[in-house]
Amino acid sequence: MAGLYKYDHGERFEQHGFYNLLVFLAIYIPLNLVLGGLYVLWRKVDKFPAYFAVAVLVGGIYVSISLMHYRKVFDQGLRGSFDYSLDECTWSGRNVPAIDLLPAGTQNFWAGSMHCKSEPQRIDANIDENGVLTVHCETPGSNVLIDILPETREWPLRDKDIWSTCNHMVIERTQHLEYYNDIPFVLNDTTQTVVVRCGSSSTLVSRVAPSISKLPVYTPPQDSDTRTPNTTSIRVSPDILHSNRKSPNVIYLMLDAVSRRQFHRQLPHSAHILRTLHQPGVSQITELFRYHSVGFSTDNNTKAMFLGDIYPKKRNTLPIWAYFRDRGYITARVESGCEDWAKEYNGHNYPQQDFAVSNRSLDYELTAPFCLPEFYPSVGNPFGNFKGPYSIIARCLFGRYLHEWAFDYLYKLRRELRPQPAMPQKARKHRPYMITVALMEGHEGTGEVLRTLDDALAAFIKDMRDSGELDDTVLIIGGDHGLHMGLNFAYTQNGRIEHQNPFFAMSVPEWLHQFAGDYQANNNQEQAHPLALNEQRLTTPFELHHTFRVLAEWPEFSSDSWKRSLFYAQKKGRTCDEAGIGAGFCMCKTK
Repeated sequence: MAGLYKYDHGERFEQHGFYNLLVFLAIYIPLNLVLGGLYVLWRKVDKFPAYFAVAVLVGGIYVSISLMHYRKVFDQGLRGSFDYSLDECTWSGRNVPAIDLLPAGTQNFWAGSMHCKSEPQRIDANIDENGVLTVHCETPGSNVLIDILPETREWPLRDKDIWSTCNHMVIERTQHLEYYNDIPFVLNDTTQTVVVRCGSSSTLVSRVAPSISKLPVYTPPQDSDTRTPNTTSIRVSPDILHSNRKSPNVIYLMLDAVSRRQFHRQLPHSAHILRTLHQPGVSQITELFRYHSVGFSTDNNTKAMFLGDIYPKKRNTLPIWAYFRDRGYITARVESGCEDWAKEYNGHNYPQQDFAVSNRSLDYELTAPFCLPEFYPSVGNPFGNFKGPYSIIARCLFGRYLHEWAFDYLYKLRRELRPQPAMPQKARKHRPYMITVALMEGHEGTGEVLRTLDDALAAFIKDMRDSGELDDTVLIIGGDHGLHMGLNFAYTQNGRIEHQNPFFAMSVPEWLHQFAGDYQANNNQEQAHPLALNEQRLTTPFELHHTFRVLAEWPEFSSDSWKRSLFYAQKKGRTCDEAGIGAGFCMCKTK
């Protein structure tokens, strides 16, 4: 084990077997100890075979009853369950969720604590509204050093290659300055994050920069403007009950490699709080039980949701957040894996690698803190089992979980972008925003690191509920696919089903929910609410893409996008072929 730790080959797709070998050895060694103990008992204890047979019988009965229970649990969701009585597809093969028999932490107990090692809190630092950084260090005689992290939004694609350049560019372009108490330390208008170091302590300080008051309304260049006229469109009429002509805010949290069952299994607190978002009159929550991935990994699935096409035929295809920005939205993205989505998954689509896609499509981007060498190794393989964004141990930065820094920035974004009650009425301009956040805790072979996200995610959902933001904000939480590594995926049908059934839940404001229902009642033979119908119908990231497009265009949107979105009831008895799921990936078969 020590040798494998030293020569860790990481968790790239072609090397997932290395993780499986680690787990095999972690199980093989204690299993042999158990077998050795049984052999000793067999030699030393009279009638041991009889005792052992009784124990096996009792254990077998317990396991059988437990599996029956977990088979029912597998189908349960936030407010309902997988309905087998409908004429819809069902998961193929025998789904035996043996993984649920394992106690929490079983698969990586040997990898160490799932808590971050606390660091002494010797630094008190903040950035005021004028960009002045103030630092108080409690370590006597220690110099205070400031690392000003670069802003990556304007970087060209060539500087954002996750495999070779991005983290090194962050390190090279970081400014290292000394802090003096008697000299004001003023940050420039675009600096969002700094690292403050004092003695053996370090901390991250972030803000939203530039402030929204200094952010001009974006005018897209003519050669890439996505605002094409709709030949057939739907306009929200003021006489339709509950309609709202203001563009809704959109927040999308993407949980990499998290299946529907894995979400409920490892994030129970978050699931509990999500249920409370169902507040008729304010917001309604929808969970998709037959939400099906369209490919093996993040690549095809995020292309489907962000581009609407796995193989774009046009060059320089822009991600969906550009679609929002062109229509007056403020757009922001948090990349907690030190990668740029456009470069990593659509970079080949841009002939000119000096094109800054983020500068074209985003107003705010937070990537640099997650490329720091304290978390993301700058030497050797950054994608190891014991280090970096795919590690099987707790992912920490300066004594806190990595995702806590991401949520800190997200809280500040929401406060900055939303009109505050104390503002004068004339200053409260409605500028809708679209925020996407990539959280990587689910991407590792044990499935255990995801548990570290539960408290922070639950707190965020609760804050969204209690703040009243759900009255005008669409909140989407979903995976791109389920876990695609580890023993459960490699050896069980349950693991393969979970891989193709990512989690998806969406909270929509009451007025939008009512509009979708009214439109369905007036234009479709099916009278049930489309979101309720789609909960049990075969859906994919393609429908999510068109849902994004409808939200971006509100209150006038393409009828084609509406009918292909989650706001419109998808075809009853839909097949994988009709949904755009390749035969090799189809896990939900029609009867």
